[in-house]
Amino acid sequence: MFASALPKIMRKPAPEFLLIDVGNTRLKWATASPGGSIRVVDEIATKTATPAWIVSLARKYRAQKAVFSSVEPKLVASFRSSFAGRIEIVRGDMPNLGLQFDYPQPAEIGADRIAAAIAVQAGGAYPAIIVACGTATAFTVLNAKGRLCGGAIAPGLQTQLAALIGATAQLPMTKLRQPKSALAKSTQDAIRAGVLLNFQGGVKEIIGQLSKELPGSRRARLIVTGGHAPFLAKNLGLPFELRPLLVMEGLLMIGSRRYMPV
Repeated sequence: MFASALPKIMRKPAPEFLLIDVGNTRLKWATASPGGSIRVVDEIATKTATPAWIVSLARKYRAQKAVFSSVEPKLVASFRSSFAGRIEIVRGDMPNLGLQFDYPQPAEIGADRIAAAIAVQAGGAYPAIIVACGTATAFTVLNAKGRLCGGAIAPGLQTQLAALIGATAQLPMTKLRQPKSALAKSTQDAIRAGVLLNFQGGVKEIIGQLSKELPGSRRARLIVTGGHAPFLAKNLGLPFELRPLLVMEGLLMIGSRRYMPV
């Protein structure tokens, strides 16, 4: 008998990803394998992410390929050098993104909005409006062809609260939570009621205006994400999907397209 002369086909194992989302306020990271679930690891305040901390993160996850979105330009260089040769930095003009645009300057769109749009586009149902409730409330629109065609950016819920407290001398510091009633019986509840109703009403109004400007009569699919999304959940009055890990979903798709072996 003769031993087979056919070589064995050795496939490289699928890479493990470190997904990093740097927001204005919080820096979050998660791990995932292509086609697997996203495992949220931790988060820190963005302002505490020093170059030394970034180096330590790279050492801790030395086996992972990093996929990185950031709205804080000052941190990009540190991440690029610490994860040298194994980081994909998301931007609107990057090659092989898998997302098309009806937008003059895709490079100016925030990387988190790009990642979220990729995750929604992969679902195949458009038009769609993505509402990301963070430090800013960002609205990103995919048209009936699945192209990112624009959106709007408004102050976030916490930003509105901070602006109100900071601009008035006698209003007390107030933590966000649902007030007992819109007809508030204390100053703190009055602040909560006013800020929350202003936030919810503003989101509804912007969604309505964006929907009117989308061509065609098909109702836009509505996706809500971000840390303050729960404050909309019972008060939006519109059908929507709540996707807390939407940006991470998009980062995983970007990493899979970039690093998966053929």
